[in-house]
Amino acid sequence: MKITLMKRCPLAAMATVDGEISYDAARAQILKARDELSRQGAGGKIAIFAENSTMWAFSLYGAWLNGSTVIPVDAGSNAEEVAFVLDDAEPSSLCVGRANLETAKLAAEKSAHKPRIIVLEDLFSGEAQAPAEGDWRIEREGEELAFIVYTSGTTGKPKGVMLTFANLYANMRAVYEAQYFYDGVRVLAMLPFHHILPLMGTLVMPLSIGGRISFPRKLSPADISEVLQKYPVDLVISVPRFYELLHANIMAKIRESKIASALFFAAKCADSIKFSRRLFSAIHNKFGGEVKYWVSGGAALDRKIWRDLETLGFTICEGYGMTECAPIIAFPRIGKVKIGSPGQPLNGIEIKIDNGEIAVRGENVTSGYWRRPEETAESIRGGWLYTGDLGYLDDSQYLFITGRRKELIVLPNGKKINPADIEAQIVRQSAGGISEAAVAMSGGVLKAALRVPNAGDENAEEFVRNNYILPYNRSAASYKRIIKFVLTSGELPRTRVGKLKRHMLPEFIESAESGKDSRSAPAPDSEIYADLAEFLAGKLSMPTSPDAHMEMDLGLDSLGKISMQCYVADKYGVEATERDIEKYPTLRLFSEFVEARRGGAAACGKGESWAEILGALPYPEVPKPNPLHFLSIFFFKAFCRIFYKATFSGLENIPENTPAIFAANHQSFLDGLFLIMPMPTRMLYRTYFFAKIRKMLKGGVLKKYARRSNVIVMDINDNVRGAIRSLAAVLRGGGSVVIFPEGTRTKDGEIAEFRQSFAILAKELNVPVVPISIRGAFEAVKANATLPDFGARVSVKFLPQMSASETETYADFAERVKSAIENAK
Repeated sequence: MKITLMKRCPLAAMATVDGEISYDAARAQILKARDELSRQGAGGKIAIFAENSTMWAFSLYGAWLNGSTVIPVDAGSNAEEVAFVLDDAEPSSLCVGRANLETAKLAAEKSAHKPRIIVLEDLFSGEAQAPAEGDWRIEREGEELAFIVYTSGTTGKPKGVMLTFANLYANMRAVYEAQYFYDGVRVLAMLPFHHILPLMGTLVMPLSIGGRISFPRKLSPADISEVLQKYPVDLVISVPRFYELLHANIMAKIRESKIASALFFAAKCADSIKFSRRLFSAIHNKFGGEVKYWVSGGAALDRKIWRDLETLGFTICEGYGMTECAPIIAFPRIGKVKIGSPGQPLNGIEIKIDNGEIAVRGENVTSGYWRRPEETAESIRGGWLYTGDLGYLDDSQYLFITGRRKELIVLPNGKKINPADIEAQIVRQSAGGISEAAVAMSGGVLKAALRVPNAGDENAEEFVRNNYILPYNRSAASYKRIIKFVLTSGELPRTRVGKLKRHMLPEFIESAESGKDSRSAPAPDSEIYADLAEFLAGKLSMPTSPDAHMEMDLGLDSLGKISMQCYVADKYGVEATERDIEKYPTLRLFSEFVEARRGGAAACGKGESWAEILGALPYPEVPKPNPLHFLSIFFFKAFCRIFYKATFSGLENIPENTPAIFAANHQSFLDGLFLIMPMPTRMLYRTYFFAKIRKMLKGGVLKKYARRSNVIVMDINDNVRGAIRSLAAVLRGGGSVVIFPEGTRTKDGEIAEFRQSFAILAKELNVPVVPISIRGAFEAVKANATLPDFGARVSVKFLPQMSASETETYADFAERVKSAIENAK
């Protein structure tokens, strides 16, 4: 089967700020390239090592007319990287831009293979002879090899992916059927052509259907805007990093203006792309004002950024693909976008999930890797390409990506975490303070490289720790906490399309750490310091040191702080609050604090147990609920019944007249309402909620409401001990408590680690725990949604009561309850 690669069109094929190039003029330059390359014979392999330009395109089609296979090489590669490709693929010619000539010569010296070097500026200088009339088409047989595209090497050495013309045609046909591309489509050539997404999406595909490609002079915002003002486009294809920067720049300006902020809120409420485009027309006009679709690929786009850009009138379409699939696997159909999903499989492409991994089959899939039979056999099994990506298909066959198998970090305890989730959460919680985050396992602990604008400032590290990393750690499961971090104002190690080179992160972080002053002052010659260091050593997995941040570097959590308070009060007569530990965060400073305030108490050294903490007199007073409490519950329960379809099971496991701890997984801010909906009013009178204090509860109406309702608020930096004692008082008085042991809502729908507070109460007071499984609330109650998802289904299942055994630790019991919720059907 012959594949047509270029369709003649009366319109321009390409456009630059200097003018347009017609299809006939482009054909003349392509013939010039073919004639030059044919001097070494037809066929063979041709490498192109240059920045994006019209000359790059002429070289590609000239090579194809010559019957050659093309090897795109990253224009940002160094000599060693180019030499690797030359030795591996052995091209007969290397077409280079003048800016890359010296690197190409050095690469040729290092390589055992010596290709002929052709300088593109010399090849295409002067006028090209007009092509003769006749058959104008550029065609190749489907089984012939079109490209050897080297992967970006984010996790190691790059591999050459072999793609035939049949692979390209299968993908172009499927994309054309999805109707984002159409005859005469206008696209922007933004991303470098050595990557398969821009190579196919902004060069090969448009020219195959008579489209026009606009080339900016450089990939700067000013140059992109310049060419789009002169030659508007219908389609922009880029990577998440571009949309992150676009979002950051626009939102920074919106936040500076109350009027702009009000308009943004109005657009969010209206939820109309057309309305938003009119409202923010000034922004769209900077991009030519005619872009219909903004395509994101290469990695997952942050959902908040996606939603905000849609509020601004940008029609975002996220696809999923890989070099091995030429490249698109899944893409949303027009008007059927699900935020967070790259859509459904394209026509002719099959997807299956095998043990959590995405596998693909179709005519677009590569036959394998150049000269890598073992790696080909590892990736392609039984006719299916195993992508290495983790994900799932929903009931409508929408694909969702949850991580990459090779990028998952395996902790010493066997737990697996996705670093991309942690990175996104850190950046999101910093509200612009951290522009980039990269997480890696180094030295047995999680470390992060953070890009901040003021990385070199004297107090930058302390500011980032206190304002960004500690708040993240306090909301994260213990095994997801950042133990060390380094700051940089420069770029993290990324490929040219913005993908993190994760295999380089440990070395990058280690290098940054070695640049710090590694000299540490000796430990104080103090009995109190030595005593506290010994006490902490028995409770922490990290080795203690005088100037390590006890919470950040040593992992001292809120319960560990209580143990420390009890110990110094019992042994030294010093009443230290959580705020004191925060004020004196290192062991050196805290021991000095204790030394200065010690009251001469007898050194018994026994410490205080949780039984003693909970049993200490006098018991805290528990306020009775205000009538407003019942009125608000009635209102919100009615709200939930109207907007959501909640189903309940296991109601026989709810104790009506005896105390209990209701422990549920935390999917949404309405979870508390969902789980009390089936409870009778008389039971609600004696049921209290345990809530972590947030900014919204620190003052004003909500704080007053919490005080007048059955809500016990905990500040992890101030009153953890008091809050837990208040819960104990509720249970002693015959009441019940509702606790969400994760401590915060799930970020990805998965159940996080359970904190031990509920397990301490259950074991020390001999109170049963009723595990509660909540399903569907994560999808139904979207964190950034303006309106409810009408009719969404939520299921709440009350599981059989559980009690802690005498020999069971708090941690073991918490894990057992969590497992029961996870395994609930």
